[in-house]
Amino acid sequence: MADLVTPLMIAEYGDMRTRTSAVARLGDGTWLHADLLVYCEAQEREGFVEGAPLLAVEVASEASRARDLGAKRDLYAGHGVPCYWVVDLTPDGVRVHVHGLDGGRLVERVAVGMGESVRLTEPFKIEIRPDRLFSGLPPWRGPVEGAYMAHENGPDLPCPQEVFGIDSFIRRWPTGVEKVELENGNPVFYGRWDERDVEIAQRAYPGRVVRLDQRPGVPGTLRILPAASVNQTVPQHVVDGRAPAEYGRV
Repeated sequence: MADLVTPLMIAEYGDMRTRTSAVARLGDGTWLHADLLVYCEAQEREGFVEGAPLLAVEVASEASRARDLGAKRDLYAGHGVPCYWVVDLTPDGVRVHVHGLDGGRLVERVAVGMGESVRLTEPFKIEIRPDRLFSGLPPWRGPVEGAYMAHENGPDLPCPQEVFGIDSFIRRWPTGVEKVELENGNPVFYGRWDERDVEIAQRAYPGRVVRLDQRPGVPGTLRILPAASVNQTVPQHVVDGRAPAEYGRV
């Protein structure tokens, strides 16, 4: 994001503003945490941006990639965000997916990678050349995760009489979270979670449904849903049914 800020600020005109690690309030029940937002000065509030920004940019991590290119993109589209970019770090370098609003949907216009370029006119005139924009990035070091994420889940939480170790603090829900958002009134936590995190979250949100959106131990999202979101005959902590049978409903 630091590499993008200066080119975007140069491209701004009128009352446009750019902010990194920003929150867009798209509705009372939907607050999305973006890696970068371009918006009108009148939308600026203390700690967040009110309404649909002109441009939302996300940097895909292992935990966020599926959501950035799926559910989150659809949320931005549903609230009228006209321009949306996803910056994806791959073994071949940076690839920028450029989306534009078309008929109520954010449609990918172009995906530009290293050695390629594209000239855009919305929300301002700018040329996207990943090899120049991101020339200061270090060599590829494997999948990118949040600053507090680890490649393996940590140990169980210590009992109430014990102090925390660093593993249990930064690798367990909720302190190991990469990002938090509110989607239609439902909290969404990005990270690497398993059944132990589901149990911890269930104690924090009694009576609600705690859902993993991927197999336990795989980076992704953990959501807190109303009890009515699933059949009341099943336990109130579940793993998404798209996972293999052994990870079905626990």
